[in-house]
Amino acid sequence: MDLCLRYRECGAECREDWLRMLACDNGLPLAEVWRAADRFGEREDFRRLIDFCEGVGFERSRR
Repeated sequence: MDLCLRYRECGAECREDWLRMLACDNGLPLAEVWRAADRFGEREDFRRLIDFCEGVGFERSRR
């Protein structure tokens, strides 16, 4: 599936909007969500980033 269509399914117009929404909805810093997106590669596994953001995130998992 086209990545832009995936973003639009989530209510975003582009990757940047989608990452902002994930950060805001889950109380995470935007920079952390960007790092996770780059690390997980949402092209390969879109759901993994969502699960990460709904879980603990990088910073919280270090505590």
